[in-house]
Amino acid sequence: MSLRNPSAPVADINGRVAIVTGAARGIGREYAQALAAAGACVVVADRELDGAAETVRLIGEAGGVAHPFAVDVTDEDAVTALAEFTVSECGGIDVLVNNAAIWAGLRPATMTDVTLEEWTAVMNVNVTGVWLASRAVVPHMTERGGGAIVNQSSVGAYLGGPNVTHYATSKGAVNALTRAMARDLGPSGIRVNAIAPGQIANEATLSVVSGDRLEAMTRQQCLPRAGGADDLTGPLMFLCSDDAKFMTGQVLVVDGGLVFVG
Repeated sequence: MSLRNPSAPVADINGRVAIVTGAARGIGREYAQALAAAGACVVVADRELDGAAETVRLIGEAGGVAHPFAVDVTDEDAVTALAEFTVSECGGIDVLVNNAAIWAGLRPATMTDVTLEEWTAVMNVNVTGVWLASRAVVPHMTERGGGAIVNQSSVGAYLGGPNVTHYATSKGAVNALTRAMARDLGPSGIRVNAIAPGQIANEATLSVVSGDRLEAMTRQQCLPRAGGADDLTGPLMFLCSDDAKFMTGQVLVVDGGLVFVG
């Protein structure tokens, strides 16, 4: 029996290939930068190509390898092209982070005030986009003997939350989809998990949630401080690495102890 080298990185993904959707800014950018810093070849996918290019620039300046790709995750042909581009540029696909979602700038509305157009847009991006992007990478991951898919959920799936019925419902669907995909893809060696962040005090959250409400929710946490995107990168790296090789179908809540689920 040999002991693990204590100086070895906890989450070793050096040399792997990762796609991060919605990585033009915010949490997605943090995810892409963390993966690249750990030695992954990262494809930065987003509808906003300028923002994706800026993420790639930041990664390059830090010595990482990344490529931008403009994609609408609700477009089946576009996500297929994303997968093919990634294989062409990086040699395969090991990791998919389904971070793209409608949240920033979402119009707060009660369930009776949400329009059908708003409901459909949120479901298309937050749920259908996760399914389409995942489906597109499965054949490529299978060729490499497996991989890791990490979906972005939210504590909104558990709390509901006022005036965000469409968003909270979409994240509940992401949780169910995570478990269903884990069942289907396990035999191919593909692990599927999710991260459910709490209230992250960034520009996107403050465009939807008032500062007073964010402060009130922070006071309810076991760890009464505002969360940041950097609080999510450690859990992401764990789920993407072999340290989580026997973990699938799980939703990892990262919220400072706002809610307890199990």
